Amino acid sequence: MTARRALQASALLALVAGLLSLYVGLEGAPLTGDVALARRVQDASALRANADWVNALGGWRWLPFVLAVVATGFGRWPGARAPSPAVNRPEALWGFFAGLLLWEGNTLLKLAVRSPRPVAGLGLDVDRLRDSYGFPSGHVYGDALVYGLLAVYAPAYLHPRLVFPVRAVLVAVIVLAGPARVVVGAHWPSDVLGGYLWGGAALLFAVAVGRRFR
Repeated sequence: MTARRALQASALLALVAGLLSLYVGLEGAPLTGDVALARRVQDASALRANADWVNALGGWRWLPFVLAVVATGFGRWPGARAPSPAVNRPEALWGFFAGLLLWEGNTLLKLAVRSPRPVAGLGLDVDRLRDSYGFPSGHVYGDALVYGLLAVYAPAYLHPRLVFPVRAVLVAVIVLAGPARVVVGAHWPSDVLGGYLWGGAALLFAVAVGRRFR
């Protein structure tokens, strides 16, 4: 994907995410279908079984990010003496830098939309009260952005044999992040959708920056 195409895709996702944000801000959560879908997700035993470790990874995403940046900067695969392919390194470092700038973008969006989180009174399981707004889901936004960047630029900091399995794990974490936030009652499904849309837009923008300056 060229820098131009990545930027265009980012703009498209941002447009859809912006329209959803406007709708949530005007209507207020929960949106139509949010409660019913949240109950279905919380009733899924498989999603419940994976929620704890997926949510935990959302709080520790800075660690693999730092390790990947360091490994890319030194140009070495873990456990290897040969440098990683130079063609990937500048692009990856610029992409990581752009991702770092976009890391807390969800906080500004939360303050703009000011959408409430789920409450137990609607027949949902809520593990604890949270004193921040819900839309978009910060966990999902962060996982889509950070773990997405780690997946895109995996060839820059990993041995070729590790790229596919690491990417598979990272994609699985991103996919499971949304349901995991609904399972613990932290977010509405619409919050999760907003997190994926805004996180995807941020990811594509960071990729566009990397492709532009590589």
